[in-house]
Amino acid sequence: MSENRREFFRVNFQRSLSGQLLVHGGESMFLSIDNLSVKGLGFSSSIEIPLHARVECRFEIIDTPFQMVGSIIRKSRKTDEIEYGIDFEVDKEKSSLLFKQLNTYQIRQRRASYVD
Repeated sequence: MSENRREFFRVNFQRSLSGQLLVHGGESMFLSIDNLSVKGLGFSSSIEIPLHARVECRFEIIDTPFQMVGSIIRKSRKTDEIEYGIDFEVDKEKSSLLFKQLNTYQIRQRRASYVD
């Protein structure tokens, strides 16, 4: 049996969440977020980003905008795209609000699946 080592729950999106990624010292790019937690996010891209690069992620969840700073900690090539993992820097105020919004989002998704 595998052990889940995550501190916080992770929300996997059925339809990717849109956002913006700014690589430190570079340009911004469109971000299609596959999963998100208080500690980080996962996304795929055809653009090459160096491992350990400092990044800023901007996205909105339940009408609340977020601007999170972090680093690329995982990079895995899959056919024509690269899967990335970003680890957010700790910001207690932002993390607390993100936790609340993710929890609300997940509750709404579960309720919607019962209605279908």
